[in-house]
Amino acid sequence: MLTLKFALNEVIDVATHSMLAPRHTLRATYDQCQNEEDVHAALRLMRDRSGTYLTGNSTYPGAPRDAFAQGYGPDSDDASSILGADDHLIDAIPLHDPNTRQCLHSDLIRAQRDGHNTVTITLDGDAMELRTHRADVPIAPHGLTAYTQRIVDLAASKELRLTWQTGKAVHLLHLAAPGPHGVKGHVIIGARSGKVLRALLTYPSDPTTTKTAKGTNDVRALLTNLATSSCPPRCTAPSVDACLNRAPHK
Repeated sequence: MLTLKFALNEVIDVATHSMLAPRHTLRATYDQCQNEEDVHAALRLMRDRSGTYLTGNSTYPGAPRDAFAQGYGPDSDDASSILGADDHLIDAIPLHDPNTRQCLHSDLIRAQRDGHNTVTITLDGDAMELRTHRADVPIAPHGLTAYTQRIVDLAASKELRLTWQTGKAVHLLHLAAPGPHGVKGHVIIGARSGKVLRALLTYPSDPTTTKTAKGTNDVRALLTNLATSSCPPRCTAPSVDACLNRAPHK
């Protein structure tokens, strides 16, 4: 049995591209061709030389990055001993079944709105189970440098809620402390280099309080000097200073 973990936001991006793609661009599996079945939007669980990942079944231009399983991206662990030695399609996962009206794409979006950030696929022989859940630390995009990963871990240690927004050029790591007076912001990371480029932190209740940093060392220093927020989720203090003065410091 093997459980693969994927970033929910990346899976949704891949799924949305296939859902919106023209029907004639959808690729049929071998079995679908042999059985002359209708082809609908689907996720494809693949394993090849680049790793183990979910991709769409459309050839339409503009496809997002494939969603790699945690630990099974390029230059990472090899799942060939479990999934087979040859490059192949492991399984095709329908995004919409017109017969049952089940829509996995809608379920994924609904799960994200409910605060979920992770997709798990468990393979046990011929059986496969897909579930979503919320992990305290979301799965980071593949390709981050070790130094960048330490900066991500530093942000998590400040009890910030982390949310990834991945792209082909840059990734955004959104940061949010609990409470209305907690710090908000983001870290921008190069998608190809995997290196931290810059960061911005601000307080929504006091837009004039904004701090920026450029480069890995400055961003690390910015986060290192950031105090863990003590603002409660339903704080009614009139300002950041008032909140800090009356809240118990950690």
